[in-house]
Amino acid sequence: MSDKKKPTKKPFEENKSLARKQIFPTVAFNVLFYALGRSLPIDTSQLTTPTDRLIYTIRWLFLSSTTIIFAMVRVLRVRGNTDAIDPLNGEAENLVELPNRILRNTIEQFLLHASAVLTYSTFLDESNMNNIPFMVMRFILGRLFYAVGYSSDPMHRFFWI
Repeated sequence: MSDKKKPTKKPFEENKSLARKQIFPTVAFNVLFYALGRSLPIDTSQLTTPTDRLIYTIRWLFLSSTTIIFAMVRVLRVRGNTDAIDPLNGEAENLVELPNRILRNTIEQFLLHASAVLTYSTFLDESNMNNIPFMVMRFILGRLFYAVGYSSDPMHRFFWI
């Protein structure tokens, strides 16, 4: 008999209820973040050409890419401190399954985020380019909440459950 616990599947209604609990914290967080974003003085008046706006966006996307580095470090830390140090052995790969999933999801989300932010920056004028830093900060906070929540329970990968 295995000492591993089999995950119990939650009924649809319970999952639906859990998802509904996320609506208020998500809306509250976005309203608060939007209000904060409008109150901080970020001068983007010098970004008059599309090239300047793209360069500005790429510089902010570097900060977004740090989420991938942190997810990689988490996988490396688990590998270095456990029997999973040798991935060819395969006996302890279950130890890095969770950090690998978080890393994979972070890479996927970063690619979507980067393409969306780069496209968005081509439509903005210089007075609205202050939205880019806030989109980046929301992405970073979202990745943090996701990693912390997913590590505790995959259904708790949202805000404050």
